[in-house]
Amino acid sequence: MNTLKRYLELIVDPTFDEFDAKPDVRLAFLTSVAIFHSVDRIAEQTGEKAATLRQRWCKESLDFKLVDVIAHHFKHVRSSDEKIPADKPGIAIGHVLGFNEVGDTLDLRNLSYVIRDAVRFVHLKAGTHHPALQ
Repeated sequence: MNTLKRYLELIVDPTFDEFDAKPDVRLAFLTSVAIFHSVDRIAEQTGEKAATLRQRWCKESLDFKLVDVIAHHFKHVRSSDEKIPADKPGIAIGHVLGFNEVGDTLDLRNLSYVIRDAVRFVHLKAGTHHPALQ
Protein backbone atom coordinates (compact mmCIF):
# COMPACT_ATOMS: atom_id res chain seq x y z
CA MET A 1 0.00 0.00 0.00
CA ASN A 2 3.03 2.28 -0.37
CA THR A 3 1.97 3.61 -3.75
CA LEU A 4 -0.61 6.35 -4.04
CA LYS A 5 -2.62 4.32 -6.53
CA ARG A 6 -2.96 1.39 -4.12
CA TYR A 7 -3.67 3.68 -1.14
CA LEU A 8 -6.48 5.31 -3.11
CA GLU A 9 -7.95 1.91 -3.99
CA LEU A 10 -7.78 0.50 -0.45
CA ILE A 11 -8.35 3.52 1.78
CA VAL A 12 -9.44 6.77 0.14
CA ASP A 13 -12.01 5.51 -2.36
CA PRO A 14 -13.93 3.20 0.00
CA THR A 15 -13.90 5.84 2.75
CA PHE A 16 -15.14 8.49 0.33
CA ASP A 17 -17.81 6.09 -0.97
CA GLU A 18 -19.11 5.60 2.58
CA PHE A 19 -19.18 9.35 3.19
CA ASP A 20 -20.86 9.99 -0.15
CA ALA A 21 -23.56 7.40 0.62
CA LYS A 22 -24.16 8.62 4.20
CA PRO A 23 -22.64 12.02 4.94
CA ASP A 24 -21.97 12.62 8.61
CA VAL A 25 -19.32 14.42 10.67
CA ARG A 26 -17.40 11.25 11.57
CA LEU A 27 -17.10 10.15 7.95
CA ALA A 28 -16.24 13.68 6.82
CA PHE A 29 -13.31 13.63 9.24
CA LEU A 30 -12.17 10.12 8.31
CA THR A 31 -12.41 10.88 4.61
CA SER A 32 -10.48 14.12 5.06
CA VAL A 33 -7.73 12.38 7.02
CA ALA A 34 -7.48 9.63 4.40
CA ILE A 35 -7.25 12.19 1.58
CA PHE A 36 -4.73 14.31 3.47
CA HIS A 37 -2.41 11.34 4.04
CA SER A 38 -2.22 10.69 0.31
CA VAL A 39 0.69 13.11 0.34
CA ASP A 40 2.69 10.61 2.41
CA ARG A 41 2.49 8.00 -0.36
CA ILE A 42 3.95 10.39 -2.95
CA ALA A 43 6.67 11.41 -0.48
CA GLU A 44 7.55 7.74 -0.01
CA GLN A 45 7.71 7.19 -3.77
CA THR A 46 9.71 10.33 -4.64
CA GLY A 47 11.82 10.87 -1.55
CA GLU A 48 10.52 14.43 -1.28
CA LYS A 49 9.50 15.66 2.16
CA ALA A 50 5.80 15.23 2.89
CA ALA A 51 5.63 18.75 4.36
CA THR A 52 6.99 20.24 1.12
CA LEU A 53 4.49 18.26 -0.94
CA ARG A 54 1.67 19.24 1.41
CA GLN A 55 2.45 22.94 0.94
CA ARG A 56 2.57 22.54 -2.83
CA TRP A 57 -0.67 20.54 -3.00
CA CYS A 58 -2.42 23.12 -0.78
CA LYS A 59 -1.38 25.83 -3.23
CA GLU A 60 -2.47 23.75 -6.23
CA SER A 61 -5.87 22.77 -4.85
CA LEU A 62 -8.14 24.78 -2.57
CA ASP A 63 -10.13 21.57 -2.00
CA PHE A 64 -7.03 19.74 -0.76
CA LYS A 65 -6.24 22.75 1.46
CA LEU A 66 -9.71 22.66 3.01
CA VAL A 67 -9.44 18.90 3.59
CA ASP A 68 -6.11 19.59 5.31
CA VAL A 69 -7.87 22.13 7.59
CA ILE A 70 -10.62 19.62 8.45
CA ALA A 71 -8.17 16.81 9.19
CA HIS A 72 -6.10 19.04 11.44
CA HIS A 73 -9.13 20.65 13.07
CA PHE A 74 -10.29 17.35 14.50
CA LYS A 75 -6.81 16.16 15.38
CA HIS A 76 -5.66 19.36 17.08
CA VAL A 77 -9.02 20.91 18.03
CA ARG A 78 -8.17 23.81 15.75
CA SER A 79 -5.87 23.87 12.74
CA SER A 80 -3.20 26.53 12.44
CA ASP A 81 -5.20 27.99 9.53
CA GLU A 82 -8.06 28.68 11.94
CA LYS A 83 -6.00 30.69 14.39
CA ILE A 84 -6.33 34.37 13.59
CA PRO A 85 -4.13 36.70 15.63
CA ALA A 86 -6.15 39.17 17.73
CA ASP A 87 -4.63 42.12 15.87
CA LYS A 88 -5.68 40.80 12.42
CA PRO A 89 -9.11 41.03 10.83
CA GLY A 90 -10.69 37.92 9.43
CA ILE A 91 -12.97 35.00 9.94
CA ALA A 92 -11.72 31.59 10.93
CA ILE A 93 -11.87 29.10 8.08
CA GLY A 94 -13.55 26.63 10.43
CA HIS A 95 -16.57 28.91 10.63
CA VAL A 96 -16.65 29.19 6.86
CA LEU A 97 -16.59 25.39 6.64
CA GLY A 98 -19.53 25.25 9.03
CA PHE A 99 -17.94 24.19 12.33
CA ASN A 100 -20.06 25.33 15.23
CA GLU A 101 -18.52 27.03 18.28
CA VAL A 102 -17.90 23.69 19.99
CA GLY A 103 -16.40 22.25 16.80
CA ASP A 104 -18.46 19.07 16.76
CA THR A 105 -20.82 19.80 13.89
CA LEU A 106 -20.12 20.65 10.31
CA ASP A 107 -22.18 21.92 7.40
CA LEU A 108 -21.93 18.86 5.18
CA ARG A 109 -23.93 20.27 2.26
CA ASN A 110 -21.05 22.21 0.70
CA LEU A 111 -18.33 20.11 2.28
CA SER A 112 -19.37 17.07 0.26
CA TYR A 113 -18.32 18.95 -2.91
CA VAL A 114 -14.99 19.94 -1.36
CA ILE A 115 -14.25 16.35 -0.36
CA ARG A 116 -15.33 15.02 -3.75
CA ASP A 117 -13.06 17.46 -5.57
CA ALA A 118 -10.15 16.69 -3.22
CA VAL A 119 -10.57 13.01 -4.12
CA ARG A 120 -10.41 14.00 -7.79
CA PHE A 121 -7.25 16.02 -7.09
CA VAL A 122 -5.33 13.19 -5.41
CA HIS A 123 -6.42 10.83 -8.19
CA LEU A 124 -5.02 13.33 -10.67
CA LYS A 125 -1.72 13.18 -8.77
CA ALA A 126 -1.79 9.37 -9.06
CA GLY A 127 -2.73 9.44 -12.74
CA THR A 128 -5.94 7.56 -11.95
CA HIS A 129 -9.60 8.36 -11.30
CA HIS A 130 -12.25 7.31 -8.83
CA PRO A 131 -14.56 4.82 -10.58
CA ALA A 132 -17.71 6.85 -9.80
CA LEU A 133 -16.17 10.27 -10.45
CA GLN A 134 -15.46 10.26 -14.16
